[in-house]
Amino acid sequence: MDKEFGKYSFHATMEAATAASLASSSQPEAVSTAEFSLKPQARWPPRAVWAALHVCGLALLEVSGGWPKEGMLVWMQPLLFAMTAVLYMGASFRNPGYAEQPPRDLATALLYQPCAHCGAPLAPRTKHCHDCCRCVRRMDHHCWWLGNCVGERTHCNFVGYLLVQTLLLVITGILAISRCVIGLGEQDQAEVPAPLALFAAVLCAALCLLTGLAALTLLLFQVALVLRGETTWERLRRPQLNAAAKLKPDARPYDRGVARNIFIFCGCESDPGCPAWEENSEWQRAKYADSLCLPVSYAAAQPISGTMHPVL
Repeated sequence: MDKEFGKYSFHATMEAATAASLASSSQPEAVSTAEFSLKPQARWPPRAVWAALHVCGLALLEVSGGWPKEGMLVWMQPLLFAMTAVLYMGASFRNPGYAEQPPRDLATALLYQPCAHCGAPLAPRTKHCHDCCRCVRRMDHHCWWLGNCVGERTHCNFVGYLLVQTLLLVITGILAISRCVIGLGEQDQAEVPAPLALFAAVLCAALCLLTGLAALTLLLFQVALVLRGETTWERLRRPQLNAAAKLKPDARPYDRGVARNIFIFCGCESDPGCPAWEENSEWQRAKYADSLCLPVSYAAAQPISGTMHPVL
């Protein structure tokens, strides 16, 4: 097989591999598309739960008497809450990068392989979301708390939201814990009885501890993925995708180095939309020179999933 990089293209042509995948989908044991709901998930319930949890947490902090009354935290706490709400709305209400629906004509049908669920053309790093009932470009995952997908246009908002949310939970938790430990002795002239204030402080601290730990874990995981040029779905399915592409098990086809991964993630550089070895750079050629083989086209990883992976 010729190893000259200029001869490799990643156009989404199905040809024999796609025909085989589609043929396999017609077998009796294949999963039926009827098993998936055609109605998108309701978006407002998770948003209402998110708002209710934040209102309850801040109310518990106020009842406990732990709300800051002096110093830098007087303005930092409301600022963090406002930033959290803005970034949350940006990730929740924004279009995550839905694949555009092509015109339904014969020419388009010959050029594009459509998704089995929504009809959008299958493309590299595009995955069908069964909660949104749409294909999403560079989909990371569907976040229930957002009521939206984390994709090409919302991933940066999502990581920023996680960062600010974690800071808000940590500071609120510290204020509640400090109220439990050292603040109840100053409860003499407070309007709220001491037992109620203690209960509110403990409940607020526990709520912030549990959700803060989860947010911090997810934040660190997302940062690691950004630095490696991966999405959550690609990381979880890396062994299967690399095996289908005949790459090494630990290969990361879209890893372009930490600096470029960050630039692409933040939108400072457009996503090339192709594996790193497709680019005309010597260091990328050397990096992937020992690959078992270089994929030259895309085919459906699973006909029912609406996803693509590189294959020979």
